[in-house]
Amino acid sequence: MAKQTGKPDSLQPVSFTRAAANRIAKTVSRVEGEARKTEPLRFGPRQRPRPGGGDSDIFRTARFTGSWSVDSTATVEFTNSTFTPQTATANNLFCSIETGDVGVAKDVDNTWYLIAWEMETATAVFVTATATTAVLQSVTVAATQSTSDCSINVVTTQNSHGITVISATQTATYLRLP
Repeated sequence: MAKQTGKPDSLQPVSFTRAAANRIAKTVSRVEGEARKTEPLRFGPRQRPRPGGGDSDIFRTARFTGSWSVDSTATVEFTNSTFTPQTATANNLFCSIETGDVGVAKDVDNTWYLIAWEMETATAVFVTATATTAVLQSVTVAATQSTSDCSINVVTTQNSHGITVISATQTATYLRLP
């Protein structure tokens, strides 16, 4: 193995044990003696732009106005005004959305894609308990007059009907996709 002397890295000599030097020599000899069938490793330019290198940002927040259907493009306006240009055309591969803040990212070919969007919430009301109660549905009034004693006899008949009423509710909030 390599041994170090304690000097700064740039000035530090490296020495190897005899066993390590023999292992390295055998590996080099074996590689040099083989017929090379493959290309050597090549180190090309970075596939992703470097942060801070001009128009190299790969993610930006933006604002979109209108309706944007899936599998279509739309113009988004970047919310950070220091970028030039201020707008971009982005592809929507996910779902139809309406006006709101979005996140867009570009690939190595400088094509922008929608990757995040605002989701709206909806509140739903749930019935958790009911009760049945009677309500007056109708009243029938009948009157008869007695000629023998000059009296009027009035009879009423009430018809009731049972109804179910909500006696308790709960609410819940859900994400609503446009």
